[in-house]
Amino acid sequence: MSGHGTAHMAAGMIGYLALCAAFVVLVRPLAARGLSRWAVEPRVVPVAVLAGFMASAFSVLAFTAGAGLGLLWLSAVTTRLAAAPATR
Repeated sequence: MSGHGTAHMAAGMIGYLALCAAFVVLVRPLAARGLSRWAVEPRVVPVAVLAGFMASAFSVLAFTAGAGLGLLWLSAVTTRLAAAPATR
């Protein structure tokens, strides 16, 4: 792998880890709003996202599926949080 390829993969790894960290951070606001089902799934989705990243060495489709799942789920969670009133 070239130097550019290595830098590209390293940047992708940082992006994937940041996406997974966002899911972990979003669990608490979801649970605070009483959205228990929505609070459980962000704990599972990062596993699929990271599996897609790790499988990228073998299949571009796995990489695309992992990235797509992560971004779609992030959109769904943020939309749900915006629609749910905050309780204190």
